[in-house]
Amino acid sequence: MKAPTALPLLLVALLQVLVPLLPVMGIGNFVGTQFTRGDIPPELPLGPFFSIWSVIFALYFTFALFALLKPSYLEAHLGAPLLAAGAGNVVWMLSAQFLANDWLNFLLLIPILVFSWQAARRLHRMGGWDGTGRRLVAVTLTGLLSGWLTAAFSVSVPEVVRTLFGLAPTDQVWLSLWCALIPAGLLAWAFASRISRSLWFFVALGWGLTGVALNNWLRTETHGLAIMTVVFGLYVIWRRLRYGARPAFE
Repeated sequence: MKAPTALPLLLVALLQVLVPLLPVMGIGNFVGTQFTRGDIPPELPLGPFFSIWSVIFALYFTFALFALLKPSYLEAHLGAPLLAAGAGNVVWMLSAQFLANDWLNFLLLIPILVFSWQAARRLHRMGGWDGTGRRLVAVTLTGLLSGWLTAAFSVSVPEVVRTLFGLAPTDQVWLSLWCALIPAGLLAWAFASRISRSLWFFVALGWGLTGVALNNWLRTETHGLAIMTVVFGLYVIWRRLRYGARPAFE
């Protein structure tokens, strides 16, 4: 019996690949355009680091194929939150391409983040990786998706703060950086202590912070900010490796 979300999952998997291609056909604007015009903010990762989406989309598509062709309890249990997260991601991309409203993009990230964490939590309750390829896809997908969305949410906070205080991207750069790093650290703690033991979460979050550090070292040439980002990222990862994770409400 196929998971009830199998076909919608496959549709969303395809849309996540096709929607970013709309600007190629002259429909809407590339998502990255709004982030690279004018002054570069200190919290923005370098462009190549967004390539992690291609890995996440490939895993999502593979998960959807499993749900359609070889369904199991795993796909049935994770299908709903992953479907909601994927659909929300499609809506976010359309919003970014056609509206380019920073506040709307920020607010849309919140439910996507919640649903990705819910999927990670459900998988944790199921026992994580059991040695099978099917479970490896699910573990990697939920971990990378949760971690990268955490990074995306965190680096979106400074723009909201700058809008509230009427600041430009190059004003108060240390404030902007800490407005991204502090949420990232708090969310990393919350994920490890309440959601899942997934190390893939920290791989994705660390990847995002590395992109922020290189942005400040190579592009904005604010080397102090780059060094602080590296130190902060290493501390977050060290703390996870040193003290482990103990999700509550086992």
